[in-house]
Amino acid sequence: MKQFAILLAVSPESGTLPLRALETLKAALSRGHTVFCFLFEDGVLFADKTRDVPQGETDPSRQLAELSTLESCNVVACITAAERRGIREELLIDGIRLGGLGEWTEQLQSSDRVVQFR
Repeated sequence: MKQFAILLAVSPESGTLPLRALETLKAALSRGHTVFCFLFEDGVLFADKTRDVPQGETDPSRQLAELSTLESCNVVACITAAERRGIREELLIDGIRLGGLGEWTEQLQSSDRVVQFR
């Protein structure tokens, strides 16, 4: 079993890139790997439970929230990027927590694969 570290630095509204990121997460998890996903820059918008998604549109945030409930998937939003965008701990989607860049750096050291979506 391999450890994946995934940096997600694009907003949920960034076209197909967020969907490709989610497919990468799903593929790694389906193969029995563990995933650490770090939400950075506009990626922290995935963690905001107050986001308004138009009816009928795919909500990548909801998909990420579902994945974050899996034991082998850890999703962390950068605390600094979240604060800059007005996202506080009480506004986080269940299963996603706040953390710092130090935690991301530690994951880089222990991961077998690193993938970034910018």
